[in-house]
Amino acid sequence: MNRSDLRPILREKFPPERTYLLPALHYLQEEFGHLPDWAMQTVAWHLRVPPSEVYGAATSYSELRIDAPGSHVVRVCNGLSCWCSGGRDLLESLSDQLGVQPGETDADNRVTLEETTCGFLCPMAPAVEVDGLWRGRVSNSDIPDLLRDLT
Repeated sequence: MNRSDLRPILREKFPPERTYLLPALHYLQEEFGHLPDWAMQTVAWHLRVPPSEVYGAATSYSELRIDAPGSHVVRVCNGLSCWCSGGRDLLESLSDQLGVQPGETDADNRVTLEETTCGFLCPMAPAVEVDGLWRGRVSNSDIPDLLRDLT
């Protein structure tokens, strides 16, 4: 898909009003897996908002990403319950085992490690999301099973 393909889709799905900025960004995220620069510029043009506003919105929400992720995405909840229940240690262990820092993708573009805001699994903290599937009560001993199919 390119800019000329995207414009009629945006016209059909979203009225040209600022109110539709987040829905349009979520649509792009679903289509591309991330928010390509050219697509964000097209949304800015369509909604008649400054590109800086689109970029600001895109970088303010942890579920939206500017850069293309790896083939697999591992996200650790950093909400209070998860963090206090071992989420920080879990994130450090995952970082060590994957060889990347949170927010990075490994050199082979296979796995992206991210922190995310509350996954709403507080009673089952700490929680980890792997390729869109949330798991609760995750411990360091669960990491090999989590990563087995990813690397």
